[in-house]
Amino acid sequence: MKMQACLFPLFSCLTFAASLHADTKAPIDVSGYVDANVHVDISGLRAGVGQVVISVWDSEENYLQTALLTKILPVESLDKGLLRVTFNGPLPRECVINAFYDINSNGELDTNWAGIPNEPVGITNNAKGRFGPPSYDDGKVIVSGHEQVFVITVDEV
Repeated sequence: MKMQACLFPLFSCLTFAASLHADTKAPIDVSGYVDANVHVDISGLRAGVGQVVISVWDSEENYLQTALLTKILPVESLDKGLLRVTFNGPLPRECVINAFYDINSNGELDTNWAGIPNEPVGITNNAKGRFGPPSYDDGKVIVSGHEQVFVITVDEV
């Protein structure tokens, strides 16, 4: 029983780490989508250092398995300490957006031996998980179809 209790947090963190580089070639069903102009302001970055990997998840079933889309942007300059990432076009009415700060720009979320991220991570609503990633419902936001701004703070776990 003690072994199972130890492995659960490890498995949860490994699942979260793997999800940040999940396959992004999911088929898109346009029902339930809105034409959107969504800005995501990311804080917790240092200008001129690394890159940000940001993903949009369209359903609880796909969450941390198959991202709807992913953008990778270098952190060249910040405006008032924020990096703005913009998504234009159709987005799901309900979605989760998460990001990680790839400080060493190696294209991977670096983790420790237990699978816990060594690089800062964040999610919409700045939701926090316990013994693993936050739930889809905790990070879920509603896309209105009007211009919106969501703020994600990337923190070390």
